[in-house]
Amino acid sequence: MDKLKHCLRAMTKREVWPLLLFAAIQAVYHILMREPEGSDAMWFFRNQLDAYTLGEYLSMRYDAWSSRLLIEGVLVYLAGHMALWKLFDWMAWVFLAWALAELFPEEMKKTASCLIVGVLLLYPMWDLKTAGWIATGVNYTWPLSLGVFSLRGTARALYGKETSYPMWALYALAALYGANMEQMAAVLLTVNGCAVVWFAVQKIRFRLSGTAVTGLLIAAAEIVFILTCPGNAARKSQEIINWMPHYDTYCLLDKLSMGFFDTMRHLTSSGNLMFLCYAVLLAVFVFFKTKALWLRLAALFPVALNLLLLGFGGMLETHFPSFFRQMEKGAFIDGKNYHLAANYIPTVLYLAVVGCVLLSLTVVCETYGELLLQILLAALGLATRVVMGFTPTIYVSQERTFLYLYMLLGVSAVFLLLKNRTLFQTHARVYEGMRLAGAFLAAACVILNLTEIGG
Repeated sequence: MDKLKHCLRAMTKREVWPLLLFAAIQAVYHILMREPEGSDAMWFFRNQLDAYTLGEYLSMRYDAWSSRLLIEGVLVYLAGHMALWKLFDWMAWVFLAWALAELFPEEMKKTASCLIVGVLLLYPMWDLKTAGWIATGVNYTWPLSLGVFSLRGTARALYGKETSYPMWALYALAALYGANMEQMAAVLLTVNGCAVVWFAVQKIRFRLSGTAVTGLLIAAAEIVFILTCPGNAARKSQEIINWMPHYDTYCLLDKLSMGFFDTMRHLTSSGNLMFLCYAVLLAVFVFFKTKALWLRLAALFPVALNLLLLGFGGMLETHFPSFFRQMEKGAFIDGKNYHLAANYIPTVLYLAVVGCVLLSLTVVCETYGELLLQILLAALGLATRVVMGFTPTIYVSQERTFLYLYMLLGVSAVFLLLKNRTLFQTHARVYEGMRLAGAFLAAACVILNLTEIGG
């Protein structure tokens, strides 16, 4: 009875209410989900254990296709069980919301929980349908959820809290699964690496910093495993033949250019609201903190470009067809077209967007530590997508590969809101307007998600 009362008290805490709402919405999403007949799970994964043992299958995949052995070991069991996958995937999303809120200090968790749920509700769930719900969930959402959970130990250490040995082991296991996905491995390596450097400079004892060290070692080991896996090399060769026959002609700068251009084109013209909301939030804080016209104009530039490409695409196509085609065609600067001046227009605009975001962060952040954290989150998020330029399937994988970028931008936005919440006390009308706009956008995105998922 005492345990039941304790559980009920915990569920009535303010920070739990948004999580319960999110859990209910995700439950509706998952009830509506139908696995496409031609998905990866339907045509490939669900049949593998009929022909091979799990050990034989994983050995074959390691030699011929992928280093995601932990992920695919789970996937081949769940591929033919949609109902069971729905339950686990629903749990993964709710767990992700809780784990993200747990990254924030104790005194901020009530507000952080609400803001995190708002960010997650803005995410277009249908982006994860591109290869089928099952394969995409196990390959992307689950590593993200467990990877973020593993960072909870690092966050606690940064706040001066020790971690018990059983929880230490759980964080390590979560990192092991999360880092089996390349983008999450890069996130864990970078975040834990920066934390370990900080702990070393501050001479923090190992009992406190050990979770970050463990996460760093696991991520580093997984990246070595990924880079040395023969299946990844074999898969890349086959995908070059299938999707981009001239890929081997690209140099390092060409691949970076391809990844950067495609990423920025998606952020500014795909219709995804998450980057637009992030840019608007930055602009609002810049207007709060400075009256310098040039800084305000710089903060408005990413918003203006986004709105121009989203809302006036038809007008641009009619009156400025050359510019419109240049922004839409998806070309990037490489060794074959670097001499064509028109190809630099999108790149200059996208670099200006990045520069304006960084400039705005320098205005908004009050300490060097806060600024470095924000730059780390933004740069790491961008890097998780730009790195797709090093794979010939950049245009095939497309939307689902933005998941990590949007989650990092969301965490950055929540940090900004929490750190600058006192500003709203002197701008009550702006605060109320932003609250209403945020609630409206979240509700609209939920309705759109329901329409797309159930369609």
